[in-house]
Amino acid sequence: MKKINAVVKYFYPVTAGIETNMLETYSILAQKGWDVTIHTSNMTYSETNTLPEFETIRGLKIRRYKWGKFGFMPDIDWNSKSLLCLHNFDMFPHFQILLKVIYMKLLGRKKFSVVLIPHGGFSLDLAWSVYPKSQRFIKKNYNKLVGWRLINWAVDAIRAVSVWEGQDLLAKGINKGLINVIPNGIENEAYLDVDNLASKDIKEKIKSWGDYIVQVGRVYPIKNYETTIQALAELPKNIKFVIIGPIETNQHPEYFNNLEKLIKKLGLEDRVIFAGVIKGVDKYYAIKHARLMSHMAIWESFCNVVHEGMSQGLPCVVANNTALPLLIKNNINGFCVDTYDTKELAQKINFILSPKNKKAVAAMSMNNKKIALSESWVKVSKEIDKLYSKTANSKHA
Repeated sequence: MKKINAVVKYFYPVTAGIETNMLETYSILAQKGWDVTIHTSNMTYSETNTLPEFETIRGLKIRRYKWGKFGFMPDIDWNSKSLLCLHNFDMFPHFQILLKVIYMKLLGRKKFSVVLIPHGGFSLDLAWSVYPKSQRFIKKNYNKLVGWRLINWAVDAIRAVSVWEGQDLLAKGINKGLINVIPNGIENEAYLDVDNLASKDIKEKIKSWGDYIVQVGRVYPIKNYETTIQALAELPKNIKFVIIGPIETNQHPEYFNNLEKLIKKLGLEDRVIFAGVIKGVDKYYAIKHARLMSHMAIWESFCNVVHEGMSQGLPCVVANNTALPLLIKNNINGFCVDTYDTKELAQKINFILSPKNKKAVAAMSMNNKKIALSESWVKVSKEIDKLYSKTANSKHA
């Protein structure tokens, strides 16, 4: 049986972009005959030491470790002919893992192949501002001076989740022959009749919210919720801003408090709703019944949640940076605006909300459905299966 050991800091029940990507693709690979073990921490974004050490989820074996000062070292058989898949590009535990791989390679003992899936974790130029100064200095110089060399020496293949990420990796010194671009897909729930399948609870919530715009994602500085909150003050007073996602308190506990202060300052307490985590069909129901999606993140390597918005026919207004313009084109399926330009954002949102632009907005809706629904996780997983099979059988190992 083909075996995968995948390493990542967080995994389900955390449901952000990386975790969703892994859950959807690896569960399909497990159905295709891969033996998949996920090595991860026992943390969520707000809690530590709360998740079981061993668990099986959708055919995936989960092995959780206590997160220490230097992350964790996965308990795997380093002498097996398996595939080692590293997700994100954290300093720890990636540094010690890549060093071990290089050491075994030099000794001629490396029987396995290594795939890196950075999910943008090596392409952080626009995201450095969210790191504390000391961490920023260390991580930035680590990537620049050490990281790219470790990748070129130790890794046998890279999956970039967008053309933008692939180009950025190349520009930062990564060997071209390693890079394979396989974009993300869309969940099965996106194809369902969510109006009939959604729960009574979510339907009652949607009714109470009235007219709203939506953003999906963890409450974290990279997501730049403050720009949309500021723009909300310039929108019709009946429009609310619904934020779907967990509040991260492990790394940036002050961010949520700062958002609450901004909301109070602008007098928007009744118009900004932190809805928490909404999963499955209910999430797609909440997305579908929004007037539009706003996503002004300062950095995205692909952006699953905009893809999800597109699948439900939402016009999307996004920040004009990183991979976001690859998904959203001006006047075709939404608008791209400068990352912190609240006035332009408000103008574009008001354009979509205006009844006189109903025809143009309907065209955007149709374009979005056509684009997003053509990329299922099943289709994406076929490409990943090919890449993994090819890499596992390569002579690099």
